[in-house]
Amino acid sequence: MLNIPHTPAMPTWAEHTIEFMGAFSRNLLKDPRTRGFVDVTSYAFWIRNASLRQIKDHYYPHVDSKVGRGMAFHIAPSNVPVNFAVSFTSSLLAGNINVVRVSNKPFEQVTIITDALRKTFSQGFQDMEQYLILIRYDHDEEITQFISSMCDVRIIWGGNRTINMVRAAKLPPRAIEMAFADRHSIALLDSDAVMTADIDKLAAGFYTDTYYIDQNACSSPRIIIWFGSQIPQAKEKFWGAVKQLVKRDYEFKEIQAIDKLDQFCRLAAVNTSVSIVDSDNLVTRINVDELSPELMDYKLGGGYFFEYNASQLDDIIPIIDKPCQTLSYYGIDGHLIQGFVIEHGLRGGDRVVPVGKTMDLTFKWDGFDMIENMSRYVYCPDYL
Repeated sequence: MLNIPHTPAMPTWAEHTIEFMGAFSRNLLKDPRTRGFVDVTSYAFWIRNASLRQIKDHYYPHVDSKVGRGMAFHIAPSNVPVNFAVSFTSSLLAGNINVVRVSNKPFEQVTIITDALRKTFSQGFQDMEQYLILIRYDHDEEITQFISSMCDVRIIWGGNRTINMVRAAKLPPRAIEMAFADRHSIALLDSDAVMTADIDKLAAGFYTDTYYIDQNACSSPRIIIWFGSQIPQAKEKFWGAVKQLVKRDYEFKEIQAIDKLDQFCRLAAVNTSVSIVDSDNLVTRINVDELSPELMDYKLGGGYFFEYNASQLDDIIPIIDKPCQTLSYYGIDGHLIQGFVIEHGLRGGDRVVPVGKTMDLTFKWDGFDMIENMSRYVYCPDYL
């Protein structure tokens, strides 16, 4: 690690880096363990050579004058196993040397990814080892400060408490920081469209958005906003299909039932207008008569949803605040929602994606363009 200050940054979207990621992808896809994890499989397909070149050509056609900032220090979250790989992928393509603190939790996905990395390094990519250093350590202010003192970019994934703790470690004057804080998301469903939908496909997409990682991802919907003229019928159809999937595929833990009841009682103590619409523990739905940011003080995972019936988009303005990240939709024009956020100057709503796509991997996250932020321009104007 002491050689990091002397390791040169790489050009942004370097061909050698793309080739490395492609070999890494092939090794992941050859590993039979990968098939057991949708998140690892999705990541492996995302970093294929063809996929990366398509993204580069479409979103980053002019990178000849860009280079990595230097050393990037990543602090990965403890609740989304593959996130550490998404973070270092963005930074490698930006051109940086990477030190990644991986969660101490024993996720098998992390083992699969690190095994594939070791194999890829041994297949003619030994030079890339100096650009990707994975470490684990318990909370230690001295270690965090030591690494932070060398970095040019610091990327913090985690709750607000984690971010504040890490920020106690000072950065060099020219270093930049990207903090991905504790956030939440909502889903907007048009009841008339739901009534004519392929309900099994819609429910499967929603299940992936929510139950697959117990709503632990910031992009997982917590509040379901209903529009249209057939809301009662659509709710019955939609939640019936979701419940069938949950019964078949989801492993429910008894403690979750206790947590759900406890959280609802806490909310009901301060908001007497809320009511439980449906709770067989697998799917818990809380009806709310008004939307407010304080509602998210009582959020929970494992299939715990707030529901609100809206008459127009303006009704959602109170909850599109800074902590609101992803707006997923069905039966509503995504560009209409995007324009609504921009026109009203709302502080939240960084992503607008269809239901079933909230977990999709992308280089644009939480309002950041990851690669743009992690690289720098070498500016040379043309003089007339």
